[in-house]
Amino acid sequence: MRFTKTIASASVAAVLGLGGVSVAGAASTPSSSKPATVVPATKNPTVKKGVGTALRRRIRRQAGRLAAKTIGITPADLRQELLSGKTIAAIATEHGVNPQKVIDTVVTAANAKIAKAVSSHKITAERGAKLKTRIDNAIPKIVNDWHPKAAAKS
Repeated sequence: MRFTKTIASASVAAVLGLGGVSVAGAASTPSSSKPATVVPATKNPTVKKGVGTALRRRIRRQAGRLAAKTIGITPADLRQELLSGKTIAAIATEHGVNPQKVIDTVVTAANAKIAKAVSSHKITAERGAKLKTRIDNAIPKIVNDWHPKAAAKS
C-alpha cells in the first residue's frame, strides 16, 4: 500500500513537472502568425505584503518614544500634543528642552542602528551612507514640521 502511494505521488509530480516544461517550451517557441508579447514581471512572491509599512510604523514609534523620553513626557502625551497641532520642536520648547537636543538624540540613535546593520552585513556600506544622509535631512524636518498623517497613524 505504502509503495503504491509513493509511486502515485511520484507519477503525479512527474506529470505536473513535465506539463510545466511543455507549457514553458510552448511559450518560448514564437508563432509565425502572432508577434511575441512581453509579459510584465510580477512582484517577488517571497516578500510579504506590507513589510515596508510595518517597518515604517515601527521606526516612527521608536523615534516617538525616544523623542518623548528626551523631552521628559510619555509617548502618549507626545502623541496627544502632536494631534492637537503642535510640532515636536514646540512641545520640547514648552517643556524646557532645546529642539536640537531631540534632533541630535534621534539622529544618534538612528546612526547607531545603521552602523549595527552595516557591521552585521544586513546592509551594504553604501546603503548605510545613503541612509545616514537621508536621516540627517529627514529628522530636522520631522521635529520642526508637523505631519498629520504620520501623527494619526502612530
